[in-house]
Amino acid sequence: METNDAILKKVLHYCAYQDRCTQEVRTKLATFDMPDSEKKKMLKLLVDEGYLDDERYASTFVRSKIHLKKWGVNKIKMSLKMKGISEEIINDVLSEIDPEIYKEELIKVLKSKKINESDPYKKKAKLAQYAMQKGYEPNLVWDAVKNL
Repeated sequence: METNDAILKKVLHYCAYQDRCTQEVRTKLATFDMPDSEKKKMLKLLVDEGYLDDERYASTFVRSKIHLKKWGVNKIKMSLKMKGISEEIINDVLSEIDPEIYKEELIKVLKSKKINESDPYKKKAKLAQYAMQKGYEPNLVWDAVKNL
């Protein structure tokens, strides 16, 4: 059986390696054989020492998903909910998104998608469908598709 210090060292490394949310760390702690009271103490320590911050995690997550994965707000929101991030934090972080940059990312998504369709209506519908699957809001998608 591992000592609490050895487990703490592993969990600290886990959190330092990349931003983690509380739920991910709870899942990691669940893999260790130790009392729940000790797990709670470790979680509190991680939060107090700044290793664990759901707001920072959510902010990083949103930036990376918009710029690297080209996800829309709807998909990001669902992913954060599934990771146990509170509705309040999600709304705060999403409100920081620059609408102009967000629209530019949507246009990049639409322009990068190659669709073999001769009928312009079907082509627009397929483009819109693709963008909505990436989590972009339907009203924004249709405005962007019309202006392409």
